[in-house]
Amino acid sequence: MPPLTAAVPEAPRRPVSAQGRDLEAEARRVAVQLGQPARRLTIRLGGVMTFLWASVALIVLVSLVQDLLIFLAPEVGMTDRIYRLDLDTEASLPTWFSSGLMLVCALALLAIAVQVRRDRFFQALPWFILAGFFFVLSLDEIATIHEWLSAVLSARMDNTGLFYFAWTLPALVVCLAGLACFVPFILGFSGLDRTLLIGSAVVFLSGAVGMEMLGGAEAELNGVTGLRYRMLMTVEESLELAGLLIFLLFLLRRLRASHNRTMICFE
Repeated sequence: MPPLTAAVPEAPRRPVSAQGRDLEAEARRVAVQLGQPARRLTIRLGGVMTFLWASVALIVLVSLVQDLLIFLAPEVGMTDRIYRLDLDTEASLPTWFSSGLMLVCALALLAIAVQVRRDRFFQALPWFILAGFFFVLSLDEIATIHEWLSAVLSARMDNTGLFYFAWTLPALVVCLAGLACFVPFILGFSGLDRTLLIGSAVVFLSGAVGMEMLGGAEAELNGVTGLRYRMLMTVEESLELAGLLIFLLFLLRRLRASHNRTMICFE
């Protein structure tokens, strides 16, 4: 007699819901993305700095040639300069370029500060302070806050000689106090990084404060329309731009040193 076998009914198939299909599609999409090689954006510091230095040289040269033609070669017939290309004019290409460099430095400082904060907050504090300082500098370069401050102080003090531009006195005090407070931060670096950091501060402040004081003394004696004052202002702006580029190189080197631990994701 053949063995009896019990028929086992098959379990009914459950329909796949729309939410389940969406989850499966998302899982497949993520799997495809994970299988793709990561894309890298390579920034060559040498090429970037060469371009920026060449741009600064061109900006300074154009403004300098205008002054030399006006004062030393009147026969050319150039009686007035193109102020949009003038180093000592606020609403100009050089001012925009300088403000842009300061903003780039501020953003780079902020990126470093956010990264350093992951390890220890107090180590990140100097970076955050410097980022805020350069944001203010960038704004001032466009909004001319220091000129407004100079006008306010001039009405309340006897400003002559090196402090003819009244804002240079508080600026000098703030810069010296700031450098003193940042000595431990500066000494925390070594080698080329420390050299770049100190050099950028010396070069920038020599122009922004030092040459501005000399220009103020000249402006008090002979006004702001003479060739000597124009040359002093050209040196001032050139030192400021050079100091910014040196500082930017320092920041880019710091970012490059930590690029293996840094990733930017957009969600």
